[in-house]
This record gives sequence, C-alpha cells and structure tokens, in this order.
Amino acid sequence: MPGRPNCSGRLAACRARVLAPNTDHWNHVAVFDTLGECMRILVTGAAGFLGRHVVRRLINDGMTVTTYDLVDAGTLEARSISGDLRDAEKLATAAIGHDVICHIGAVGDVYLAAEQPNLAAEVNGTGSANVAAAAEKAGARVVYASTWEVYGEPRYEPLDEAHPCDPDHPYNITKLAGERLLLAADRLRGVPVVALRLGTAYGSGLRPNSVFRIFVDRARRGDPITIQGDGTQGRQFTHASDIARAFSMACRSDVHGVALNTVAPDSTSIKELAERVVARYPTELTFGDPRPGDVPPATVSAARIANVLGWKAEMPFSQGLADLMDAVEAEG
Repeated sequence: MPGRPNCSGRLAACRARVLAPNTDHWNHVAVFDTLGECMRILVTGAAGFLGRHVVRRLINDGMTVTTYDLVDAGTLEARSISGDLRDAEKLATAAIGHDVICHIGAVGDVYLAAEQPNLAAEVNGTGSANVAAAAEKAGARVVYASTWEVYGEPRYEPLDEAHPCDPDHPYNITKLAGERLLLAADRLRGVPVVALRLGTAYGSGLRPNSVFRIFVDRARRGDPITIQGDGTQGRQFTHASDIARAFSMACRSDVHGVALNTVAPDSTSIKELAERVVARYPTELTFGDPRPGDVPPATVSAARIANVLGWKAEMPFSQGLADLMDAVEAEG
C-alpha cells in the first residue's frame, strides 16, 4: 500500500507501554491512542448489522479501516472493497497492508443456514480458511466473530471456554468450523487469532427477521406478538456497542490462540423481552409451538475475557432496548 507507514516498531512499543509491569496482563487504564492511530484494520462483513457497529467503533478509536463485503458498507470514513469471502485471491489482495482482520462476515441468518447448509459451510468454513491464509500472507492477526451457540446442550453452568462444544444446527456447526480452522492456523502456521464467542447481539440496524425486530414491528402495527414456546428461554443479550468495544480491545491486544466468551452478565427471557416491547406498544401476547432447532438456554461466563482483555458489558438491557425502539421509530 503506497505511503503506508512502517508500524511494526510503533505497535510493539505501544503494546509494551500498556502491559502491566512484570505480567502478561493488560494495564486496563492505559490510553491506546498512539497504538490505534497506527493500526490498519480490514473488516469483513462490514455492511451487516454487527459489522457497521464495529467499523464505527474502530474509526472512533483512531484506526484506519477498510471494509470487505459483498456490497459497499456505505461508510465514508472507510475505504470499501466489494468481494466474496470465497474468493481467496481477492481477499488475500485486500488484506495486504493491514495489521488486523476483524472477521465478521458470515451466513449469520440461522434460517438461511438451515435452508442452505452448503452455502453456510462454504462461507463460514471455507471463507474463514481463506481469511487465515490472507492473514498469513499479510502478516496480520485475526479477531473472529464466533458465537456462544457453539456449546450446544449445556453439561454444566455457567458455560466457560473449557466446556465441550457440541453444536447441532448448520449455523453454529459452521461457525465452530470457522473458529477451529482459524485457531488451527494460529497453532500450526503462526497466525495470531482470537475468537470472540459473542452473546446474542442486539442494537440498531438489526435484520427484519430478528426476534427484536419481529416483536417491535408487529407491536407498532398493533398486531399480536407470538412467543414460540413458553417464553422462559433466556438469552444474555449483548449490545452491539459492547461487542464493538471488545473487537477494538482485541485488535490492540497481543492475546492469541484463545476463544473468549463475550457476553453480557444478565439473562433476559423471551417473554420478558416481549413484555417490555408491549409496555411501549400495547398489543396482545400469544404463545405458539417452540421453534425447531432453537439453542438450549444456558448461563455463559465472561470471566475469562474480563481477566485477559479487561472487557465487560456496559450497556444495561433496558437502555439498549429503548435505544433500539427509538432507532426503529426514527426509521419511520
């Protein structure tokens, strides 16, 4: 990349300054401005819901961002490359000159993954292998958007990173495949990788078939909200702004070769979510059959990421949901 500064020495020096003396842990009160302004980040899946939040956070933290997605991410502050994760050559070319690849691009729609498992395998599996190869060629580290759903049926709770992974749906099976391919590249080929096993994300810009948008959109129209099952199933809904902050922190960390649960501490049942929406937009609540293939509820521990990166979720669910409903109203 013409005119790109040689950042390797500065990055090493900045990282050394923010490590606590005589430890391998981050000094979490350190200021990262000098490090951030030198970093160049490639973000896959940048045009999607979560990708947009991550791009915005990285730019606000002073990093130079390039987006890589099937469509233009529409961010004026970032250079945009249109490309497919399955196009290994184009992806490798796009990665040259970057310090980190934030790999968010995926078949993230569980319904689409169920309907087209071959596509999910190609994008989430082969696409992640292509990211590993691109990172190796560019000398970049990778921060991967994994999911807490890789654990499957809980054998004990809270789920920590040592819990066995036993996914049973094309979405979480292929997301785990991507995670393991990337961590194998860390172990076998020296590509630094950290996988963030994300909680169920929410925030502005959610796709229309997400449970949040379904509930809000139906309630705003005065249509009944139907809860699949008895509604007691809980999720540790994690706001996109908190997830974006985790990505930014992971970009500037030397930690690699690990998966980290990245979840908010509190669990909210689907019934409570529906009741909060109905409190703002009064409508009828009904109950239907459970959704086939729904992930079993479980309590997930985020103790490891708090220790390793100093991250914890900050957005209260009540505030995050109110902000989401405000954003939907602003859309018209």
